[in-house]
Amino acid sequence: MSSLSRFALVFLMSVSVVFAQQPTVPPGLDGYVHRVLKEFNVPGIGLGIVKDGKVVLAKGYGVKKLGDPDPVDEHTLFNIASNSKAFTGTALAMLVEEGKLDWDDPVIKYLPYLEFADEYVTRHLTVRDLLVHHSGLPAYANDFLLFPPSTFTRKELLQKLKDVPLKHDFRSIYAYDNILYVAAGEVVEAVSGIAWEDFIKTRIFDRVGMNRSISRYSALKDQKNVAYAHVYRDGKLEVRERFFETNIGDNGNPAGGIASSAADMSRWLITQLDSGRTPDNRRIFTGAATEELWKIVRPMPVSKEPAWLKANQKNFWGYGLGFRSYDYRGVKVVGHGGLLTGFVSQIAMIPEHNLGVVVLTNQLSSGAYWSIINHIVDHFVGNEPFDWIAGYKKEYDSSLSRQQKAGREDSAVVADPSWKRTVPLTDYVGVYKDKLAGRAIITLVDDTALRIDFPKVPHYSGRLRYFHGDQFRLVYDNTERGEGPFLTFLFNADKSIYEGRFVTERADERNEWADIVLRPDKDAILDTAMLQKRIAKLFAQYPKGRFAYAMVDMQTGEQLLHRATETFHAASTMKTPVMIEVFRQAAAGKFRLTDSITVYNEFRSIVDNSTYALPVDTDSEGDLYARIGTKLTWYDLVYRMITESSNLATNILIDRVGAKNIMKTMKSLGLKDIQVLRGVEDTKAFEKGLNNTTTAYDLMLLFKQLAEGKAVSPASSEAMIAILKDQHFRSMIPARLPKDVRVAHKTGSIAGIRHDSGIVYLPDGRAYVLVLLSGELEDSDARDALAAMSRVFYDYMRGKNE
Repeated sequence: MSSLSRFALVFLMSVSVVFAQQPTVPPGLDGYVHRVLKEFNVPGIGLGIVKDGKVVLAKGYGVKKLGDPDPVDEHTLFNIASNSKAFTGTALAMLVEEGKLDWDDPVIKYLPYLEFADEYVTRHLTVRDLLVHHSGLPAYANDFLLFPPSTFTRKELLQKLKDVPLKHDFRSIYAYDNILYVAAGEVVEAVSGIAWEDFIKTRIFDRVGMNRSISRYSALKDQKNVAYAHVYRDGKLEVRERFFETNIGDNGNPAGGIASSAADMSRWLITQLDSGRTPDNRRIFTGAATEELWKIVRPMPVSKEPAWLKANQKNFWGYGLGFRSYDYRGVKVVGHGGLLTGFVSQIAMIPEHNLGVVVLTNQLSSGAYWSIINHIVDHFVGNEPFDWIAGYKKEYDSSLSRQQKAGREDSAVVADPSWKRTVPLTDYVGVYKDKLAGRAIITLVDDTALRIDFPKVPHYSGRLRYFHGDQFRLVYDNTERGEGPFLTFLFNADKSIYEGRFVTERADERNEWADIVLRPDKDAILDTAMLQKRIAKLFAQYPKGRFAYAMVDMQTGEQLLHRATETFHAASTMKTPVMIEVFRQAAAGKFRLTDSITVYNEFRSIVDNSTYALPVDTDSEGDLYARIGTKLTWYDLVYRMITESSNLATNILIDRVGAKNIMKTMKSLGLKDIQVLRGVEDTKAFEKGLNNTTTAYDLMLLFKQLAEGKAVSPASSEAMIAILKDQHFRSMIPARLPKDVRVAHKTGSIAGIRHDSGIVYLPDGRAYVLVLLSGELEDSDARDALAAMSRVFYDYMRGKNE
C-alpha cells in the first residue's frame, strides 16, 4: 500500500471516529415531537438537548399562537414559570461563594421585617430554608396575591406572612410555596446591592450567553418573538390574550417570572452540568455550589405510577435549592418544572451522562413534555424503548374522564328563591378590609346590583350577582377568569354586617379564598370629599372654635388645606424656626453645637429695650432655672426647647442667634407669613400686639423641607427630626395613632390656643406633613378636636395604600 493510500485510510478512520463520537438525536425525533403536538393538542414547543457540553439540538415546533401561522423557533420566548427558582437558588449560591452570606444565616439578618406567626420560625428560618418548602406555611401560601399579580410591594407581601397561621411543624413537611422565593429574591438584593432582576441579567444571563432571556416579566410584552398562553375552556383550546397582565407580576419574578427560549435554556443546562462553567468557558460558580444546589434537603412523597406508566416509577424524590432530584430507570435526574396559566416547562439533567433536556410549551400538558423528555433520555442512556405518548395520553384521558364524571355528578347548585336577603342592597355597600387582600369596596350599580373592587388586587374585582339569602356570586371583570366564589355576609344582632366570607358551592371543594375575611372598615376614607366631610362633622362639634389645617403627602405631593393662610398666634410652634436658625449658624461655622453657653435669665423687650426675666412657674421645663450661671451646650438648649418646650432655653437661643436672622432664614425658605419677632414673656411687646405669628401653610412648608432634607442640609435635617421625634407633649397629632406610627412634631399652646405641627411616619415607609391650628377653645376641647382630626388624616393616608 502506498504512503498516500495509508494516509487516506487513516484520515477516513479518524473522521469515522469523530462522527461516531458526535451525539445524535433519537431517530425520527421531529416526527415524534409533531405527534406529541397533535396527541396533546399543544400549539407550540421549544426543545433543547445538550450532551457533553455541546448543544445537540435547539429547535422550535408548532406555532406561537393558535390561529396564527407564525412558527416557534429556537429563540421563541416561553414563560418558564417555576424553573425561575433554579436561577434564584444559583444567585444565592454565587453570593455564598463570594463570602457575602451563608446558607445557614437567619433570614432576618437581611430582612429584619420578615415575621411569621411562630416567633421560633421567625428567628430560626435560614437562607437555605427559603428554598426547600418546609417552613410550616400551608402549600401555596398567599399565591392569590402573586398569580394574578397584586399591587402590593414585595416587602408588603412578605410582611403579610405574620398573619398566615402555620399549618405544619417547622422543617417537617414538604409544602410547596412561591412566596419564600420572593423573600429569597429580596435577600439577593439586600446582599448584592442590586435588584434580583438585574443580578440575574448581569451576573447570569449575560455571562451564560442567554441573550434573549427576560428576568422582568413586565418586559415580556415588548418582545417580538413570544409564545402565547393557551388553556382549555368549555372543552375548547383557546388563546389567553391577557396573559401578559394576569399571569404574574414583577413581584413574583424570583419565583416564576423568567421567560426564556430553547436556545438560551440549553446554554443554562450546559452551565449547570459543567459546575458553573459556561459554554464560552467562563465560570460563574464552582462544583461546591453545584453540590449544594442539587443536594436533597427536603424529601418529597413518592406517588405510585399507574400500570401504563410503570416504567416511570420513582424510588426517591426530593427538593434541593431550586432543583428537584429523583431517579428514572436507574439514573439520577436533577430537574424542575414550571407552570403558569397557559404554559408548562420542564428541565431534566442526567449528570452521569452529561445530558440535559429542556421542553417549553404553551399549553397546560405535562404529558407532552414528559413524553418528549423520557423518549430522549431513553435514547441517550440506552434504555429499552417505551411508548410514552400512549402512556401519558392514557393518563390524560383517564384524568379527563374523572373530571367529566365529577362534573356530571356535581350538578350546579340552584338558588333557593325562598331564602331571602336579610337587609336591602344598600346595606351591603361600604368599605371592608382584610389583612391579606387589603381594602375591598362594595358599591351599588344602577340601584339594582352590587360590585366589589379590590384596589390592591384589582384582577379579583367584579360584579356581585345575587344568588340567594345573603350570598352573592363574584363574577370577575376579566372574562377569561370566569366566575369566582360566593360572598356570604354574617350579621350582628342589630342586623349590621359583622363580616363577609367567601365560600364555594360545596363543602368539599378547594377554596383559595377561605382565609379572606372582609370586616367593615368604619374609619375608611376613600377620597378627599369623604375626608372633608368627616372633618366638617368634627368642626360642627366645636361651633365656637377656629381651625386651620395643612397636609401634604410626601410621596405624591397632594395637599389638603383649610384656612391655611389665616394668621394665628404661633405659641411654641415658633420654636421650630428657632431650631433651624441655630443649626444654620452652626453649619456656617459661627459655633459648634457642642460649644457651651452660660445659662442666664435676663432679656430685653423689643419695645423699649427694658429688661425682663422669665418666671419659673409658667415654664413647662423648670430644671434649666436651677442651672442659671452654669454652662450647657447649644444642643442641650435646643433639645430642651423642642422636647420640653423650655421657654428659658428659647429666649437664650433667640437672644444669641437674633430674631432678625431667624426671619431672614424663614424668608429664604419661602415662608412669607411666619413672624418670629421676640422671645417668650415679653409682656410689653404682647400688650402692643407684637406677637410671633404663623399660618398652617407656612408651617407645612417648613416641615416639608425638613422631611426632604432641605432645611440647612440633609444631615442637619436628620438631626433636627431626631429631636422632634423625642417630643414629650403628645396629646394632639400622635394621641390616637397606632403605636408603630412615629411623629416628629412641635406643639404650641397659650390661653385659648392649641397647635401641633410635624411629620408623620407610617410603618410602610410613607410620610406626610400635618399642621393643625386652633383657637378660641377650652384646652381640653382643643386637644380632643386636634387628636380626632389627626386620626382622620391618618385614616385617609392609610387607606391610600390599602
